[in-house]
Amino acid sequence: MEQTFSNLSGPVCAGITLSFRSVVVGLFLTVFISFAIVGNILVILSVLCNRHLRTVTNFFIVNLAVADLLLSLMVLPFSATMEVLDCWVFGRAFCNVWAAVDVLCCTASILSLCMISIDRYIGVKHCLTYPTIVTERRAAMALVVLWCASMVVSIGPLMGWKEPPPSDDHECNITQEPGYALFSSLLSFYLPLTIILAMYFRIYVVARRTTDSLEAGLKRERENTVEIVLRIHCRSALEEPMHTPGRSHLFNRSLSTRLKRFSREKKAAKTLAIVVGVFILCWLPFFLVLPLGSLFPRLKPSENVFKLVFWLGYFNSCVNPLIYPCSSLEFRRAFSQLLRSFACSAALRHSARH
Repeated sequence: MEQTFSNLSGPVCAGITLSFRSVVVGLFLTVFISFAIVGNILVILSVLCNRHLRTVTNFFIVNLAVADLLLSLMVLPFSATMEVLDCWVFGRAFCNVWAAVDVLCCTASILSLCMISIDRYIGVKHCLTYPTIVTERRAAMALVVLWCASMVVSIGPLMGWKEPPPSDDHECNITQEPGYALFSSLLSFYLPLTIILAMYFRIYVVARRTTDSLEAGLKRERENTVEIVLRIHCRSALEEPMHTPGRSHLFNRSLSTRLKRFSREKKAAKTLAIVVGVFILCWLPFFLVLPLGSLFPRLKPSENVFKLVFWLGYFNSCVNPLIYPCSSLEFRRAFSQLLRSFACSAALRHSARH
């Protein structure tokens, strides 16, 4: 979320003299932000340019990438400028807007992960009826609610829910008003985290139970050639006796379809579970420090520790695009195709100029 700097009226702001450390930090953050921008653009283009990736689940992933991309474009460059210059040089009014956009994008990113976990639970629990439950229209409505909720969380300081602004316009301090710090932490992190963990625990239980049921169905099918009883618990307990080889063959194909669909849903859930695990590692330190430091001033960390957990949260927007190609073969292929297309286009433009 927002960042705080205590020594902002020093000579750096007055003379804009950069040390070697500032140059190194600036170069590192430039690479960091560029990687986040390019990675999230690749995620968005991979889904939009590949018909087989245009699923409802991947639209939620695109929304996550959009939130991270907005953060990378509209927030991180100004955060990086503060790190390099050690002060805020964009004025008081823009500081308030920038801080609100920061909260908006971070909250939207976290709520997107929450929405994805719910979608994956429905996909694993109701793998046969999932397309009728999670329609594009319902997904669009859910995304509208998601962004509205993010706006509700972010607009508080703009409406005056914060401490009085500092007298020095070179300061852009974190909102330390205890009520808002607790409110934003609960709605932006702890409530979504509770839902995410509950969904993935239920996904694990359902996946384990369904895998055992499907394996038992396959074993029973191999043992019986005349009369077969398959018990499939993908949606609910299902028992269907088969009396003819023809019907047995048809149900065999049905079982194969169920196995493939369930396997695909479970693999998607595993990939997104990695995303959620990284999300917790990145954001939990910040959302522990923020409310505790606001409610109990003695527990406030040092400036360097706060900067570390602050940028660790931002790191989450950079690492998500790495997880997809490493965990999903479809995304890996889409990334490779896009990168090859960009390389070929650049080569053609270069050859045309010469």
